[in-house]
Amino acid sequence: MILINSSPKNALKIFQPFLPIYVPVGVGCLAAYLREKGIDVNVADQQIEDDVLDKISKYIQKMRKPYIFGFSVLTAAFKESIDLSLKLRAQYPDSIIVFGGIHSSAMPEEVLAYKHIDVVIRGEGERPLVEFYRCIKEGHDYSHINGLSYRNGETVVNNPISPQLEALDNYPHFPYEMFQSKKYDLGFVVSSRGCPYRCIFCSNRITTGRKYRYHSPARIVDDLELLHIKYGKKNVLFLDDNLLVSKERIYELIGEIKRRNLHKTMIFNFQARGDNVTPSLMKDLYEAGFRSVFFGIETASEQIMKTIKKDETVEQCVKAVRMAKEIGFHVSATFIYGLPGETHRDRKDALRLSKDLKLDMVRYNNATPYPGTELYEIAKNEERLFVQGLYENFSSVSSFIENPFREIPFSYVPSGNTEREIRNDILYSYLCFYFDFKKFKNIFTNPEKGVGWFNAGEKIADFLKKCPALFLLFFLMGIKFLKLFLSKLKALITRNK
Repeated sequence: MILINSSPKNALKIFQPFLPIYVPVGVGCLAAYLREKGIDVNVADQQIEDDVLDKISKYIQKMRKPYIFGFSVLTAAFKESIDLSLKLRAQYPDSIIVFGGIHSSAMPEEVLAYKHIDVVIRGEGERPLVEFYRCIKEGHDYSHINGLSYRNGETVVNNPISPQLEALDNYPHFPYEMFQSKKYDLGFVVSSRGCPYRCIFCSNRITTGRKYRYHSPARIVDDLELLHIKYGKKNVLFLDDNLLVSKERIYELIGEIKRRNLHKTMIFNFQARGDNVTPSLMKDLYEAGFRSVFFGIETASEQIMKTIKKDETVEQCVKAVRMAKEIGFHVSATFIYGLPGETHRDRKDALRLSKDLKLDMVRYNNATPYPGTELYEIAKNEERLFVQGLYENFSSVSSFIENPFREIPFSYVPSGNTEREIRNDILYSYLCFYFDFKKFKNIFTNPEKGVGWFNAGEKIADFLKKCPALFLLFFLMGIKFLKLFLSKLKALITRNK
């Protein structure tokens, strides 16, 4: 079987040369499980392959028919998944094409409207994918498999997803050895799956539901040791949606990290909610080597907090940030602009709050109604959902990464706002927040403090190679901010007439 991670080649637009390429974690987990079950599996990642079809053709030479291609599909990469799968069907007409992942789980009928796609696997894919593979290879019927969506004539049948979820420690370790390209950063672990909260904009729960499961501390620290000893990683990011859901397991994890003395040689970064932190917990995490924390604050409005069902308050987030800063953490956060019921004043308040809190890094995202989320249904019901092509405008960072001469239209603009106003507010917030020499310097020089999202090259030679792209980036960002200034000036002149 070949597992494929589809991605636009220019997904990060003008920042493409400078932002990290992340290992496709879902594909890696599936590959590890398939290998454990004795299935020969290869991975093709469009993020790093110059010619993914050539890569696949080399894998094919060692496979027996029928060839099975499994696509892990995010909404932003739906077009690329369709395009590549059509080419594969044309080149290998007897092949079997399976779509899975977040977008496919949310929109199985839409996916199966493409007749070259044979089935969709919804939810967590490990067990159903193995069952499907064996049915295909042995010539058996597969219509009984839990989580499977398939066509029965012109009707799409969606089998129920099994309520029985495997304990995470029963799954094999992540196969870091399968992702040896120097383009990847292997400094990550995934210690849990799922999130028990109900934010209306989050699509991650589509595959896991609101159930929360986690690996044992020993299992997690085994991976940390592997990353440190075998791959030389000193900075590791916990990719969990929310690391601190279970305090009991976190204290066990802290104890295991200290027992193996990893807190003396490694630095850990994580994401948390403001209502999950306490002074004692944060101090203990700091002593165990955790140095950077990321909060999804999203808004400065308590009313919008309720609208988006965060089930926490702005005040709790503020206290958490101040607590973390006082202890010594590098603190990052996101705000989302363009949420339902939001106004220009709310966005100004968000900028003011991010500066008042003295955050080390901030992202100002545009609200994106990903399929399967409550925000998608809100945008659809308000008739304010805009899908360009095959979801090609579904990016929460589009207003920041887009080329100023080729703007990406928003997929949702709430009532009472304009797209131009929200886009200007995002750019203005970035300009105001990062118009600070120390913050600007940290972006380039201190990746170990959690601001390494931007990489202009770790060595002088790498930096020199990127110089032309860097000059182009500064030029295009200058155009963006010039357009912002002219827009603000025009609005001021209009008001004064």
